[in-house]
Amino acid sequence: MPDAEGAVPPEVEAKAMMDRARSHMRVGELEEAIPLCDAVYRRFTLSKSPALQLQVARALSQRGAAIAEQGMFQEALVHFDEVERRFWSPRKPELWEGVAWGMLYRARVLLEMNQEPMCSNWLERMLSRFGASAQRPDLRVPVEMARTAVLAAHNQAERFEESLSLSEALLKEYDGKADPFLVEQTAVALLQRAIALQGLGHVDEALEAFDEVDVRYCEDPDPRLRALVSTALMGRAIVLLREEFLPEALSALDAILEHAGPNPGRRLLEPVNFAKFHHEVVARQMQVERERTARRPKPRAVSKPKSR
Repeated sequence: MPDAEGAVPPEVEAKAMMDRARSHMRVGELEEAIPLCDAVYRRFTLSKSPALQLQVARALSQRGAAIAEQGMFQEALVHFDEVERRFWSPRKPELWEGVAWGMLYRARVLLEMNQEPMCSNWLERMLSRFGASAQRPDLRVPVEMARTAVLAAHNQAERFEESLSLSEALLKEYDGKADPFLVEQTAVALLQRAIALQGLGHVDEALEAFDEVDVRYCEDPDPRLRALVSTALMGRAIVLLREEFLPEALSALDAILEHAGPNPGRRLLEPVNFAKFHHEVVARQMQVERERTARRPKPRAVSKPKSR
């Protein structure tokens, strides 16, 4: 609320800016999020107010996550290092939210860099620090996201049995809840369960699990859920390609492109590029097979012996 002179208190202004930055990041608008993070950092980084220190920690964490999406992984890790160094203290619970986001984003970036052991280490440290406080409103979201991030770490390390077991446990906890955040976490757990089944070689179950993600969330306009559906469609296509079910694979590739639409966002580009490349390859394979079949000599008809 504005004070007596009508000015907005800096703590309120900084929080509003960082809330806007997070909203931009959620929909992939990184170019809009980064300047807001920069402004909060420049204006308030020397403040001794805990409320402003929290927003500076959020600014560093979110900026790190944003530039990581642009491929600047090492620069992002520097941001997370600063959050950890400046703001973590077990005696300052008012800053834990910013530290928790920094740890979560760091783990995600490490996983993107194929540094699964370090990713798992940070997730374990985060859950050890904050898991007992997960019911705090400011910590609930990053802690639950860390729990589902563990599934992706298990799958990247090919610990498929662990991922499958944990994903099924989380689905018992999340599935059916109306909370939009838990709906998203349900979708994440379903996707990671499908990947685990694929890794274990359970082809039919994996295809059904990828289909379930698509069927449940294909109409949802939320950008995160749209990205999860695209990843599930790509997972289905990968299974079909490996099993050499070419017509079905071609259909799955078409579904990726149809779901993304004519102007796919940044987070849909990987599945779209995958679909475009493999669509051409599969179509060529199918054409070669048709031509080979057409060139095969037809079996001669066997004439019946004349009756005497």
